Amino acid sequence: MQWKEVRQLYPNQWVQLEALKAHVIEDKKIIDEVALIKPIKTDQEATTSLLNSSGDTFVFHTSKPRIELNIVRKPSYRGIKSL
Repeated sequence: MQWKEVRQLYPNQWVQLEALKAHVIEDKKIIDEVALIKPIKTDQEATTSLLNSSGDTFVFHTSKPRIELNIVRKPSYRGIKSL
């Protein structure tokens, strides 16, 4: 399903989605195709669903024109120097 279809069906609402097709540009993951898991009615339910999401499952608000997720890279630690 395309994001514009989800936005038309559930205007100005939180939805839980699964990314089916995506690509990366610099530090952003752009979602091209999604599967709708469920619409979400409240902000509290959206927060709970987001905290329980894993893998390619996420929560997003349909007021956004496109789905762009920031990629956060964890810093690597090479070791600790002793003085």
